[in-house]
Amino acid sequence: MEATMTGYLKVPLLAVVLLAAQVSCAPPPPEVTVATPGEIKARIEASDAPLVLVHAWATWCVPCIEEFPELMKVYQNFEAQGLELVLVSGDNPDDPDELKAVEAFLVNQQCPVGSLVTTDLSQDFIETLSPNWGGALPASFFYVDGQLVHEWEGKRPYQDFAKQIETLLN
Repeated sequence: MEATMTGYLKVPLLAVVLLAAQVSCAPPPPEVTVATPGEIKARIEASDAPLVLVHAWATWCVPCIEEFPELMKVYQNFEAQGLELVLVSGDNPDDPDELKAVEAFLVNQQCPVGSLVTTDLSQDFIETLSPNWGGALPASFFYVDGQLVHEWEGKRPYQDFAKQIETLLN
């Protein structure tokens, strides 16, 4: 860059174009969508993926935060084989700060999918995912053709996810 007589810096046009290209190539943040239990159920049933993993989590849940990198690794390794990941957050959908926290967390984790945020943490929501679920987070639910085929509560390592997914995809 060169100083000009007016005191401004003269920036080569190529540098401006390259900087603009870097800025415009940043991926958009994952979408955070508030959804009713019925909308969550419809999303699961509408999927044409061979296997849908619905993962209930929250930004305030320490085991959820600890497990999330394992979940991202699972999705990265099985997406090409037909795994669809549906995240459902238990954060407060009426609090804009909590919705921003969900988005910021997903960005920080480099999560390639967005997250639904349930409007209702009642028994109705719990039974939407599974009548057997006690409501503890994190929780994972595996669906084939819209039907629940396996589930678990609590934090799990990558190996547990991988073994279950391989079994259900074969």
